[in-house]
Parts: sequence; structure tokens; C-alpha cells
Amino acid sequence: MENPLLRKVEPVIQVPSNRYASLGLRDNPFPLEPGLSPSSGDPRINGSIYSEALFKDKQSQFERLLIPGKNGAQSIVFLMDHATRRGRGIGKSAFLRHQCNTIMADFGDQASGGKGMLFALHVMPSPQCRKFWEFCRTLTETMIDEDIIAKAMWRLRALSGGIPEEVLQNIGEAQDWPDTIGDDKWLQSHNVDVLFTLPRVVRGKLLAAGVTTDIAEILARTSDSRALGAQLLSILKDSRWRREGGRIVFHDFVNLFEAAGFTRGLFLIDEVEKIVYYQNIGERRAFVESLRYCLFDADFANARNRFFGILLTIHPGIQEILLSHWQAAGLDRFAPLAEPHAQENTIYFPPLNKKMALPLVKVYLDYYRTSESPKDKIDPFTEIALTEALVKSGGVPGLMLRLLHRVVENAIESGATRITKELVEKVHSPPERVEPGEVGGEEIPPSTQVELTEEQ
Repeated sequence: MENPLLRKVEPVIQVPSNRYASLGLRDNPFPLEPGLSPSSGDPRINGSIYSEALFKDKQSQFERLLIPGKNGAQSIVFLMDHATRRGRGIGKSAFLRHQCNTIMADFGDQASGGKGMLFALHVMPSPQCRKFWEFCRTLTETMIDEDIIAKAMWRLRALSGGIPEEVLQNIGEAQDWPDTIGDDKWLQSHNVDVLFTLPRVVRGKLLAAGVTTDIAEILARTSDSRALGAQLLSILKDSRWRREGGRIVFHDFVNLFEAAGFTRGLFLIDEVEKIVYYQNIGERRAFVESLRYCLFDADFANARNRFFGILLTIHPGIQEILLSHWQAAGLDRFAPLAEPHAQENTIYFPPLNKKMALPLVKVYLDYYRTSESPKDKIDPFTEIALTEALVKSGGVPGLMLRLLHRVVENAIESGATRITKELVEKVHSPPERVEPGEVGGEEIPPSTQVELTEEQ
């Protein structure tokens, strides 16, 4: 008998069946849960599926308020759930992620009409971001994670004069930079002195621009993005963030970015409630005071040049909490938070209506249609079924998509090939509630009632 420890078996190769084929789909097009997870490989939740038509007017507002060359650029802009007061599931995060991806694809060339060199970051703070110095550290960590600081340094290398022009002709597009201008071995293979000459030239550019000496030293001698981030964070301890957090982000880094030829950086702050809800009254006042100081009042490069644009994603509840502190800090002079003046610098996200909902559903369906299924249709749904789903979800996109996920699963389980209003009603309606002490209308003994309560 063969030793079981050594026995091998051939793997059974199974050809996966498509359980959604009867609906003309490759998979359930809709997310199981609303929300954005950029690091996920699932297109339904990582922002890959995006409806341009749904956000067309918001796109115009975003560019007008934040992009240089589009009738000016504000320092602080709000993105607000204006009508539902739900705060979540209305498409704000997907919109912000799309803005970041669009700007970073060409460093804002198309968005600015060729008039700006921009970067944008989608920042998602945590509840541990109560103090302003913690906020500055979060901004820096996001810049490191998204390679913004590294890309600025690679550009500064290219602009410094320390690399021959014939070498610069071979660095390729931005996606190639980590393996060319960001790789010391590649530069050495092209006879560039990365040990002495190039760091000396780059360090000189940084110091002349006003970057603090120890930060300039690390930036000048480190090309690899991961190593650069690790070394920066190694010298920026909490004690230093408390003392200099605002200066590091709003002065040192602005000087770096401007030396690298950037004209504006955008911080798109999602879920601001994760900061505000966990602050006490004193922390809220100190936070907005520090925000004003670093953006407008300090002897920092950002206050002089209005380099950063900050978009704060809020909902009416956060607006009400922040309002008195915002006005006390005098920030309403720069970015009004109270209605009706807040309309000047706020992008409002209303609930969905039927005209908006149909294109949104189509883009999800089209992404998962089988090759033989016609696109730009709402099949397998009827129009009245989608209208019913819209009503049942209160016009909140995330809730509607989650409801449609359940409806598709129910259609497959029941064998339906056409999704009607009745199916949507069936899935949405909760099961009948059985009153305590009754099962099917009959009384049950008290001992059984106790057991059921404990299980619940």
C-alpha cells in the first residue's frame, strides 16, 4: 500500500459555470455592500465602475472650484450630502477617487487645459486623527503611500541639471519612472554619478527652495520610493510632528513640490466625520485654528502661494458641529460654511432621481454583461422595477445598488429571467413579524418563549 504521507493525487479541474447566464450576465454586477475600497480587486467596490453621466455637473463644479485656470481655485471646498442627510452611500468616495485617478493620469494636464502641473490625493483619515499634527502626519503618510513625494523628487532630479539630456530622453512615461530615473542602478548604467554629483546638485536645489536641511538630505540621497518614505518617517517622530507638523506639510513639502515644477496639490479628504466626531470641543477649535493658520496666516510657502487645495467631505450633521468653531476661527471669510453663503464653495450631492439612476445601473450592468448581450440597456430589469428599487432605497445610490444585488441573487434562485417590480418588492419587504408568545398565531408555553428570546 502506498504511503499516505507521500501519496499524490491529480487536481480535479472544474470549468466554472456561469450561474448568471440566464440574465445575460457574467456575475452579479452590483456590490454586496455599499462603500469604496480602493485596494480591493473587485471592480464593484474599488472605483473602477464609474458613471460619467451621473456626475457630469459635479465634475464641472470640481474643476471650477479647485483647478487653476478654471476661473480661479479655492483653498477650501466642501463636498456635501445636501438632501438625504445620510452621509454615506451617495457616491462621494467614488467621485473623489475618480478625480484622483483622472488628475494623476497626466498630472492635471487635461483638467487644467495644459496650464498646471497638479497632483491629487484621496485621503481617508482614521479616528486617531483628532489633533492637527496627526492630520498632517496622515497627509504625509498618504503622500508617501501614493509615491507623490517620490515622483516630485524624480522630477526634481530631471530638472536639476544633474542628469544629461540624452539620458532624460530614455526615462519613459511616468509609469516607467520607478525603473528609470527613480532607480540608481539604471542611472549608473547610463553613467550618472548617483553617489556624489547628483545628490549634491539636488540637495542644493532643495536648500535653495527652503526645505529644512535634514529633510533635504534624505530627499536628495534616496531615490527608491519605499526607502524614501521609511527614512522620512524615521526622523519625523511624534514629538516633532507636534512641534512642526504644520510647517513640514505646508512649508517644506510645498517648497519641494514647487521646486519640482508642480503648481498645485489637492487633498481630497473623505469622511471628515472620522476626525470631528472623536474630537472634544477644545480639539475642534484648535484644529480649525491650525487649519486657518497653515493655509492663510503663517509665514509658510503655502500661505504665500495658496499651493494646496483642500476638499472636505462632510454632511449636514458635521456642518452643524463645526459651524461655531469655523466662524470663531474666521474661516468663514475664506470658505463660508453656513448657508446660504456655503453654496459658493460647496459641491452638493443630491439623492438620485430616475434620470440619474438609469445610467448608473447601466454602467454596472454593461461591465458584467456576457459578450453576446446588448449593452446600454437595463435588461434584465424592467424600468418600473428599477424605479421601485430607487424609491425603496430613498434615492441613495449605495443602498439602491445593494438592493439590486439581492434582487439579482433572488432572480437566479427563483429561476426568473426578467426582473419585475414584484420581485423588487418581494426582496425589499421584510418577513412578517411574529409577536412574542405566538408561532403562526398560536400561543406557546412560557418556557419556550424564554428559549426563543435567548436565541435572538
